[in-house]
Amino acid sequence: MAVITLASSKGGCGKSTTAIVLAGQFAEQGYRVRIIDADPKRRVVRWAASGMVPETITVKAADHTSLATEVRNAELDNDVVLIDVEGSANMVVSMAIGRSHYVAIPANPSAADVEDAIQMVGLVNDIPNNAGKPAVHAVLWTRVPTGFRSREFNALAKQLEEAGIPVCDVVLSERSAYKSLISYSTTLDRLPTDEVPSVDKARSEGRALAEAISAAILGAQEKAA
Repeated sequence: MAVITLASSKGGCGKSTTAIVLAGQFAEQGYRVRIIDADPKRRVVRWAASGMVPETITVKAADHTSLATEVRNAELDNDVVLIDVEGSANMVVSMAIGRSHYVAIPANPSAADVEDAIQMVGLVNDIPNNAGKPAVHAVLWTRVPTGFRSREFNALAKQLEEAGIPVCDVVLSERSAYKSLISYSTTLDRLPTDEVPSVDKARSEGRALAEAISAAILGAQEKAA
């Protein structure tokens, strides 16, 4: 069982979208998945209520008063728990990090997102999880333009490298398929490929991300054993 938090104190970086991408990928692998929507905007709650979501994916809302209970309940009958937090630095973010095996920090290729990501990594390192250590974590590039990497992107990537910030090897590119997850209220594998472009490429990225996170969690558990 794994608890994965999508954490950022900045809105618009792709936390909810990434949570839905991962939920779909883990569900495809046969896992029971719970998304805990701890963002007051409740985008994931609305997504689940209005669309065609696999039966193995369930969504619950939470806030600072109920998050710990919701995570404990989710751990009882799910294989993967994904926590989508509010785009601000608050108690919910800290609580979610403290319950997590892995913290993904989504960041668009922008100076503001990189600045926030560096601060969020500092917070993760300051909060021990249930094992008494900081959760495994990495910055996840989102909404990256496909094709040629710009000079700005390379400079931002170098900034993270020089700061010693772990970065996920997988990126989620700027694709219509990711935007369509919300408008169609479903998972990547259920999007109509005749209406939405690049679904196969998005699914490939999502699968690679799920595998990378799983491997990172397993590696940390084996190291601790």
